[in-house]
Amino acid sequence: MEGTLNNIDTEHVLLQQAKGLNANQFDIVDTLLVDADRSFSASYSLEPHYYRLRIHDSLQIPFIADSGQHITMNIPSEREYDVSGSPDTELFEEYEAFRMEVLEETVYPIRGQLDDLLAEDNPEDAEQIENLGDRVLKAEAAYRDTLIHPVKKMGTSIAIYPTMVRWNGDKHLDYYEQLAADFAEEHKGLEVAELVSEKVRILKQVSLGGEVSEIVAPDTSGMERSLYDNLGKYTLIDFFGSWCGPCRSESDHLIRMYEQYHPSGFEIFGFGIEYQKDRWVRAINEDNRIWINVSTVDGYSNKIAQEYSITAIPKNFLVDEDGVIIAKDIHGHELEEKLKELFAEQ
Repeated sequence: MEGTLNNIDTEHVLLQQAKGLNANQFDIVDTLLVDADRSFSASYSLEPHYYRLRIHDSLQIPFIADSGQHITMNIPSEREYDVSGSPDTELFEEYEAFRMEVLEETVYPIRGQLDDLLAEDNPEDAEQIENLGDRVLKAEAAYRDTLIHPVKKMGTSIAIYPTMVRWNGDKHLDYYEQLAADFAEEHKGLEVAELVSEKVRILKQVSLGGEVSEIVAPDTSGMERSLYDNLGKYTLIDFFGSWCGPCRSESDHLIRMYEQYHPSGFEIFGFGIEYQKDRWVRAINEDNRIWINVSTVDGYSNKIAQEYSITAIPKNFLVDEDGVIIAKDIHGHELEEKLKELFAEQ
């Protein structure tokens, strides 16, 4: 691997390797010294994997390295870079370009409107906020569904590994199962092969008909609370964030459903994907989320988020009294109709 830095002053760069199911954490592999002519180079016998070159906090260059590749990086400025010598990286860059184009065309405009209204905090906007929140959720679901197209183009390239964070197991589980099997055969013994297989196992577990894992975590007072100990006839496991506009826009609707059906056995068990406890507690109080709320206050990096394949929120699972998933990602009027149907049967 070699590269050149233009108009960037630094004495070294860091080579990092991704780890975990979501490829959002990195271990340092090596520190590369930058020469006086702003070039760097190194030769490795590393395992094929997803890596990144970290220049500084705001410039981190992702790339995929497979066996026998000579990767060259040209970094002309703080905002530009080019990676050559890695067909797998080209596939990943095509995926990212497609992903961002869909987001900018379909999701960001609606999300921007929602965030603006939430910031204004005008009670008269409550209905519009709820409607916009529902539109954001539908747009995000459609966006994630389209991402299978660039993944299919990748075949068994290692570039599929960082895309797993957005895989939709509900609609495409059969495809991902076959992909994981083919990938494991192609990349026997590699860590990425184990991670892809593990991702598919979890997707199966959190699909309709699967039985959810136990959640034990502290509530706002620090008391450990158990999901299994608090299952009702039907329970909505709600993954929520104080920083998440669509999550906050759902609060009023959830309160109405809880007040209406809680006497009949409906429970909500909230898990906060949070980074700051004080912001989490404040949001719960402001939104009047009166059901059980727990959080490990470590974002997406905890075991619970991994076991439920939580990579974006809002996310929810409606389970029966045995913890079997009967619906998921069910919001707004869709949730209302489902609860109406379930409790009418009793």
